[in-house]
Parts: sequence; structure tokens; C-alpha cells
Amino acid sequence: MHRRRFVATLSAGSIVGVAGCSGRGFSSGSGSGSGSGSGFDGTSADGPPRLHVDGRWLTDPDGDVVVLRGVSAVDPVWGVEHAEERGKGYWETLRLATDAAEGWNARVLRIPIEPQSIRTVGLDVVLAEYLDRAVELAAERGVYALVDYHAIERYDTPSIDRRLRTFWDRVAPRYADESHVLYELYSAPSEPATGGVEAWRTWREHASPWVSLVREHAPDTPIVVGSPAWSSMTAYAADEPFDHENVLYSAHVYPSWDPRSWEPAFGTPAFDVPVFVTEWGYANGDTGRRADHVVGTTEEWGEPFREWVDAHENVHWCATAFDTSQQPAMFDADWTPLGGDDHMGTLVRDWLAERRDDHQPGGSTPIPSNGEEPPSPPKSITAVQISETGATVWWSAAKDADGDDVLQYRLTVGDRDPETLRGGERSTELRNLESGRYYDVRVTAVDRHGLESEPATTGFRTLERGDPEATIPRAETPPTTDGDEWNRDDPRSLDLVLWSDRPLKNTAEWRALWDDDALYVLVDITNIEAWQDTYVDVYLDLNNSRGKTYNAENDLGMVVPRGGEIIWEAANSAPITEGSRVDTSETDNGWRAEFTIPWAEYDVQPIIGHRLGVDVHVVIEDDGERVAKIGWFDESDDAWKIPQRFAMVELGE
Repeated sequence: MHRRRFVATLSAGSIVGVAGCSGRGFSSGSGSGSGSGSGFDGTSADGPPRLHVDGRWLTDPDGDVVVLRGVSAVDPVWGVEHAEERGKGYWETLRLATDAAEGWNARVLRIPIEPQSIRTVGLDVVLAEYLDRAVELAAERGVYALVDYHAIERYDTPSIDRRLRTFWDRVAPRYADESHVLYELYSAPSEPATGGVEAWRTWREHASPWVSLVREHAPDTPIVVGSPAWSSMTAYAADEPFDHENVLYSAHVYPSWDPRSWEPAFGTPAFDVPVFVTEWGYANGDTGRRADHVVGTTEEWGEPFREWVDAHENVHWCATAFDTSQQPAMFDADWTPLGGDDHMGTLVRDWLAERRDDHQPGGSTPIPSNGEEPPSPPKSITAVQISETGATVWWSAAKDADGDDVLQYRLTVGDRDPETLRGGERSTELRNLESGRYYDVRVTAVDRHGLESEPATTGFRTLERGDPEATIPRAETPPTTDGDEWNRDDPRSLDLVLWSDRPLKNTAEWRALWDDDALYVLVDITNIEAWQDTYVDVYLDLNNSRGKTYNAENDLGMVVPRGGEIIWEAANSAPITEGSRVDTSETDNGWRAEFTIPWAEYDVQPIIGHRLGVDVHVVIEDDGERVAKIGWFDESDDAWKIPQRFAMVELGE
């Protein structure tokens, strides 16, 4: 996943217009003590009450559950400097986010402070002229302020250690007495991030002294702690949390995270620790500033994300970015919320409005009991679409005796690691199994308290590995229209007349090659008569799942007419990706089509011995009417709707 760092460009003269703009007195901000001696004119009496972590819950002074839902603003230094570009003053935007009359009901404002701002104007100015005012404004609006050191870089360098310590030595005591302030230690540490739990342990070893530093200065302030790989290793916090009190664990969730990953990565740890999604967002609009990791839609990503978060009672969130410029932006240039399927502004606004009265301080929402009984096991578990190397397992919904929702299903196949699925999922496709082997399958249900059912079980045996119908050789170089590389594979004739209303003279054959990047298929059609319009149909089951129906991922039906320049999707095909292409060219008394199918775009890893399903057809028309069809393998002419009818083909040397 590629994450961009936003680097603000500031000038020293930009401070003049905002110096002394607070309506309440601030000092110079140069002090480094704690409490009221920090140089900040305290506002705790005006702000909402202090929060505290109790197990996996965030609670108010009465012990009732609080869930923070809000927005992430832009860096205040950048926001003030770019007010004209943004179309609204920075402080005005914070007031908008908390203005119920305008439809916005944020209960927490995330205030990111970027290292670039500190380098440009100095920490004294950042504190006295920007952060102090943001903290005070949040108190005046009756909401919480999440102060975020917004660095996106390696965490194991002397430079980041020095800068973090300098920042929190000043900031932590400055707002220690502010009941409405929380601290986000380090927004998005990037690397080291390999090694699974070992990477988490390395991070914890580096970050624990920083947490201790903040805690020493601010004994009661909740601290939000991230993790490597841009705060994506939240799952390890449940089993190996930091040795500090009053800690929440952050997650950054964007469309680069597949919805199937949310539950194991962020939902499971929420059974044990409080999880705060301090960044989430998406955009699908046409903008050069949109980063790849935020590309998503409301239907396929935004609404499912909202449903998933609301299913967990202790997951907090800040949507990003509450802005017109930084991406993914919630507003257009006139500060009208962006919506529809391509933008998130209206979804965030409506979500905040719908939950505005839920889990608020003083709301008398006690910590839920842990429930008395776990769910019943799922029923009707079975394995279908069994092939040599795969199968699909499905089950019926489990029920919970306490009336709770089932949040997860956990599936274990043989000696594999368990797979965690969201509660709305009832099936999963198993891949990379061994042929001719028996597999035990166990599925359990988990409710909102983390109580797990007894397992439902089944078993199946994969098919024995038979001889392939054909072996596709590996290409030394990608084949070209005029090159000799295609001669590495012997042609296979399409000699089945599947149906025809007249005698045919046509002949056709196909060849294929492969390399690490793509599968290449060549189809030649000859002896074409003047009255004939011809089409090539290539059918592929790229992972040999051999389903009774086409899946939506890598079962392809590809159609190209003579002279065609693009691949048409057949009636049941998975979407044809942008990298898939076809080249057509004329030959003596015929034409040829050369297909290039990139493996990675269909989530397939090619190796020698990998098997896939293949069939090739040619359709013949007369004045727009289909009159004949010839094919290579499937005599029934059902390949267009049933992948099980394809020939099994193997990648060779």
C-alpha cells in the first residue's frame, strides 16, 4: 500500500495575519511545566468531562460508555495559510464541524500537527497561535480535541526520537489539565513493518518510552497509540498491549484495506482493547491529488464500513479530511458536502447526525454485561464446488441466546491458521489446497461480547490430480504478432462443430504462453467466406476453481470481433481489468486475436504446475444472425455459463 505524505508549504510571513487572534488570553507558550503552569490558560471548566479507559471501553466520570465520533481537520498552520485556497477560514471550519444547525455533529476534532509546520514557524508559534486556539475552540464547542503528532515516516531513527520527545515534552504538560483533550502519540509510523507480531514487539519497544514520557507529564490524559505500516497492526494490541494505563489503539482504514480484512485486523482486537479509527475515508472522483489508497465508492466501501463500525460498540472514529483540498475531501470548493457514490461528505454528515445522541458523556450508557451464553453453532455447513486445489464452504446463520448480533465467524481448515469473517458473510472460497487430500472444517460464531460458540464441522476431499488436457509452455520473452515466440506452443484445433445451420469451411486453432506477468492466448481463424462475420470467445477459469457458475473475480468470458480493439465481457464474465488487452490483425484468408491477461489483476500467482480452466470458441454470423459455432473442448456448448465445462490446462516449463 502506497501512502503519500502531505507536505505543507509555508512562509514565515504567514503568521502575521493570525498572531493574537484569540479572544481569550494565551501566553507565549514557551513554558514546559505541567498543569496550569504550562503557559496555557486552562479551559477545562468549559469542556466536556475527562474520559478514562476501562478495559475495552472509554468511559465518563460516572463509568458510562462514551464513543467518540468526529472528523479530522487539516494541520492548523497549513489551514490558516491556505484559507483562500480552501475557501473558508480555518477556525470557521472547526465551528462548522460542530454546528448541529448546519447538520454537523462532530463530538471530537482531530488536530494534526505536521513536522513541516513546526520546522517552518517553530514550535512556540505552533502552540501559542494555533494549537492553543484549537484546544480552546473545542472546549467552547463542548467537544473533545485529539492532538495528533502527524508524522508519516520510519520510527526507528534518532531524528524521530528527538522530534517526538521535543514535541511531547512541550505539548503533554501544556494541556494536561484539559479534560477534553486526548493525545495521539504518532500518527502513522511506517517501518520497520515486517515480521508480524515481531514487528509489533519492535514497535512497542521503541514507542513505550514515548508513552511513558507523555504519561509522566499528563497522568490522566487518554493516549491513542498507533502501529507500524501506517497504523495497521492493531490486531496485535489485544494479546500484547502496552504496559500503560488509559491507552487506546489507533487504526487507519482506507479502501486499500479490503472489507474482508476489517474484522480480523481491527474487529477482533476491539473485543479486548478500545480501538480508535483516527483516519478513514474514500473518494472516487477525478482528481490528480487523489492517492491510490483512498480510491473507493460509497456503495462498495463507505456504507459497508459504516455498517461494520456500528456493529462494534467500542470503536471510535474520525473521518478525514474535513476540507475542500486535502484528499479525500468531504466538500467542494463552495463547502457543499460531496456525496453520491464517489464521495464521503454526506455519508459522514448523516452518520454523525444519526448517532449524535448515542454514547455521549452523561448519557447513562452503562458498560454492557458480558452476556450469559455464546451463540449456537452455525448450521447447515457444507463444502461445494470442490476441485483439485479448492472448494467453497458455506453455512447458515448462527443465533445468539442473548439476542446479540453475531459479529464474526471463525473458520479453520485442517492445520491452517483460522480465517476470521464478518458476521454478514456466510461462505468463503478456499484456495491452494492439496489434491486428493481430506480436510476437516470447523466454523464458530462470535457475538458482540467476544463469546464464541461450539464449532460446526464438516469435511471434504479434494479431487485427485488428473492429467491436464494441455500444457502451456513458458515464454522466454512476451510474444509479439510478428515474432517466433508463439512457435514454442503447438497449435490446438477447434474441430468441434457445436451447432451450425449450413456446411462450414472454416478452420481455427489456438496456442498459449505464459510468464510471471501474464497469460498470452493466440487464436487464428482461416478459410473465412465473404458472407461471414466471425467472433472469438476465450473462456478462462484462472484459478481452476471449477464452479458451477462464474465467480466475480477470475472466471472470464472474453469476446472480440474481427478487427476489434477491446475485449468485450461475455454474459457471465468477471470484470475485464484495465491491463487486459487484445490485438487483432489480418492474415491470409483470415485473422488472428492475441490476448494478454495479467495474472496480478486477477489475484493469481503463476508457478509451474499451476492449473487453470480453458476453452476457446469461434462464433459465425450471417448479416447479424448467429448461424454456427465451433469449439475446442466443451461438446455441450455450456462453457459460456459453466466453468466446470472448461478443459483443465497446466502451466509448464
